[in-house]
Amino acid sequence: MTKEQIIEQTDAFLIHKLDFDPAQISPDAELRRDLGITSVDATAIASFVQKTFGCTIDMREMKAVITVDDLYNYIDKETKI
Repeated sequence: MTKEQIIEQTDAFLIHKLDFDPAQISPDAELRRDLGITSVDATAIASFVQKTFGCTIDMREMKAVITVDDLYNYIDKETKI
């Protein structure tokens, strides 16, 4: 899977499933500060990552994911292993 596909699918999830404004979604947007994700959202993101990309991200790892770009990079790295 290419990074562009990861970005496209992740953005679609954030916009359509978590109802974030598309204008807010950018690589440097901070998940907590800019998008205001909650622990419920973080759990939904972790579930999405597992179901869509076949890699797991636990809550400890999720806390280290600060920006949307961090999320893209995490998925990209884990799908290459």
